[in-house]
Amino acid sequence: MNIVKEKLSVFFILIFSLLGATKGHTQDLHQTFAFANELIESEQYERALLTFHRVLFFGKGSYQEEIFHQMGTCYYELQDFENAARYYDLAYFAEKNDSIKIELTFKKTSSLLLNKDYGYAQIELFNLPDNLNPYFSQKRNFYEGITYFGLGNFTESEKKFLRALPSGNAEEKEEIKQIFKNLEKVEKISPKKARILSMFIPGLGQVYAGDWRNGLNSFLLNAGFAVLAVQTAFQYSIWDVAISILPWYQRYHMGGYMGAERIAYEKIEREKGLIYSEILEVISETKTD
Repeated sequence: MNIVKEKLSVFFILIFSLLGATKGHTQDLHQTFAFANELIESEQYERALLTFHRVLFFGKGSYQEEIFHQMGTCYYELQDFENAARYYDLAYFAEKNDSIKIELTFKKTSSLLLNKDYGYAQIELFNLPDNLNPYFSQKRNFYEGITYFGLGNFTESEKKFLRALPSGNAEEKEEIKQIFKNLEKVEKISPKKARILSMFIPGLGQVYAGDWRNGLNSFLLNAGFAVLAVQTAFQYSIWDVAISILPWYQRYHMGGYMGAERIAYEKIEREKGLIYSEILEVISETKTD
């Protein structure tokens, strides 16, 4: 009888010890989670990520909704947009609240856009429900405007940016339309045309692309080779020109027309960047008014 009582006592001691340990472990996880959030508030994102990983490892699935969301925020602030999109996606599937799921979709889309993954960003936006409230609907139009701009579909981009503006902002809408008209001029720049022009007249392609300095340098350099070739031909022979000057002339001539094509591409991208900044400035000023 005494042996049975002793065994029961040991059994109950073990049960209470395990319950106490579990309670202590839960409290410890809660404190660690709270500490990680404090690290985010103090902008210590790398330390916060390590702490969240610890909670995930020991918590066995606890706090997933909050942790994945917060980890996405940490990676976003660290400009690791690929991982930010990944953790926002995990947070989306762990989340049960529909409004928060929509907000997480926008956060993932923002990460994809900053990572220039325009195709994947477009898929995320297509997956949003049709019956969005006015705030989310305006936000989707804004993000779709960015997506189409990145994909080079400027007609759709203009439509979406116009829809992103409130109906009463007629002046801002006209401003957006004018900006896209300026973009049409940029689209008319042809890198191929710049290359062909410089093939026939060295430097002309650079001038066409708006780079007068490099155009003049290319023209003078190639003209110098032509003068040198004529002088060498008179003093020596055509054969001497062919073996001593022609290889260098071909090299610089080719570099000139290839450079003209590159300069045209760079100008297009630079002008698009300026136009994109103007669009965002108009919309951001509208939101702050």
